[in-house]
Amino acid sequence: MDNRWAMLAVLVVVRIAMGFQFQAVASVGPLLAADLGLSHAAIGTLAGLYLLPGAVLAIPLGMFASRFDDKSMIALGVGLMAVGGVLTGLADSFAGIAVGRTLAGLGGVLQGIFVVKTLADWFEGREVATAMGIMLSGWPVGIALALLALSPLAESAGWQAAMHASAGLCVLALVVLLALYRPVAATGEAGELHPAVPPRREMLLVLAGGSVWTVYNVAYICYLTFGPVLFVERGLSVMEAGFAVSASSWASMIAVPLGGYLADRLQRPRLVVGLSCLAAALCFLALPSIQAPYLLSILLGFVAAAPAGVLMATVTGVMQPRYRAQGNGIFYAVFYGGMGIAPALAGWSADLSGTASAPIYLAAMVLLATLPLFLVFSSWAGRSRPLPAAG
Repeated sequence: MDNRWAMLAVLVVVRIAMGFQFQAVASVGPLLAADLGLSHAAIGTLAGLYLLPGAVLAIPLGMFASRFDDKSMIALGVGLMAVGGVLTGLADSFAGIAVGRTLAGLGGVLQGIFVVKTLADWFEGREVATAMGIMLSGWPVGIALALLALSPLAESAGWQAAMHASAGLCVLALVVLLALYRPVAATGEAGELHPAVPPRREMLLVLAGGSVWTVYNVAYICYLTFGPVLFVERGLSVMEAGFAVSASSWASMIAVPLGGYLADRLQRPRLVVGLSCLAAALCFLALPSIQAPYLLSILLGFVAAAPAGVLMATVTGVMQPRYRAQGNGIFYAVFYGGMGIAPALAGWSADLSGTASAPIYLAAMVLLATLPLFLVFSSWAGRSRPLPAAG
């Protein structure tokens, strides 16, 4: 197990477990709400709590990550995910579930930051973009598997069984990690700290780029969290609703690399972003009124995910190598903070309107806002330094 691709495979298993556990609450949201009498805002809050710890942890971890052993920190994170999943399944109230989700999310953020770091070390100067793309694909795979598996499990054995199943997958990932993973050979940089504070312009660029990436992703998290609730409102069973939403995740796995390829081939990244965001917004607007959940979900996943590579390449391209550690910390702090809060706000809109259509319409508006934000950011960043290709 000294092959970097074998190490990548182990880390993908960890990433799949994280996506699976993240989606657990939304997959069984209607059953959870019925059993505990929770509002849409409460369900959204529980979903977002999984990512919210990153708003606090990302910056210090980005600054001091080189002082810690990668494998130990990833193992600690996955272990916390497993414990948090068990506590969530044992809970019988909103507060208890919130504690379990926060602990699991703490572990998810911890291992996630070190997975990115150690993967960059393994692929230093060799296929790093390909490796990162493969690793990132584990997240939607985990989400799609959760939507397929947890809804029927919850209907037959209760929502608690679904939470325990997510913990079980984390335990499996931990076993695979401990048995098969080994850290990359130490370099002369081990234990060194990166420069403490990036230049002011660098920080502002990363903050702006992180905001663009967050706004773009908020639309999709609204769908993942409240799409199942919407489809149940439209007459589907919990299991059928999970299957319908999962179709978007499977489609996104094809769309992400294809969108990057088209942007490179056409040399028109802004065109790809603009057309994709517009088409995805139209799909969101159609979801509450057109009775074609599977078709619309596939189309939505395809067009909404297409600009992901363009956006990420543009955002990460503003980071100078010597400030990349702090830049990643700032970037993920913005991302996790926004993604942690957004589901609760979306749920609040559903409570006010009395229907899960409201978060879906909100997602459409957010996607439409992504394009002008991206255009302003990319123009500003382009004046600072040349931006990389999208692929």
